[in-house]
Amino acid sequence: MGRVYRIFDKFSIICIFVGLALGLYLAIHNNDSSLWTRAISFLIVFSLLMTIAPAFSAILAAIRGEEKISIFEIVEAFFLNLAMTGVCTAFGLVFGSLIFGSIIPSNSVIFR
Repeated sequence: MGRVYRIFDKFSIICIFVGLALGLYLAIHNNDSSLWTRAISFLIVFSLLMTIAPAFSAILAAIRGEEKISIFEIVEAFFLNLAMTGVCTAFGLVFGSLIFGSIIPSNSVIFR
C-alpha cells in the first residue's frame, strides 16, 4: 500500500461527513436553480483539496527517496474522493428529503 492510500484512508471520514452535510443542505434548499451547479462545483473542488494532502506527502517522500511517485494512485485518490463524497451527498439528499418533506413518497407511505 502506497503512501497516498495510507493518507487517503485517514481523510476518507471527512469526505463522508461533508457529503452528508451537503446532501442535507441540498434537501433543505432545493428550490434554488443555481444551487445544483454550485454543489457539483463544490464536490469537484473539495475532492481536489482532499487529494492535495496525499499527493503532497507522496511528492515529499519521493524527494527524500523513500518511495516513487505514482500518478495513477493520485488520480485514483481524486476519483475515490469524488465518488465517496458524491454518494454520501446522494444519501444525505434522499434521507433529508424524506425527513424535511421535500419529496413526498406515494400516498405518504414509505413502507407497506
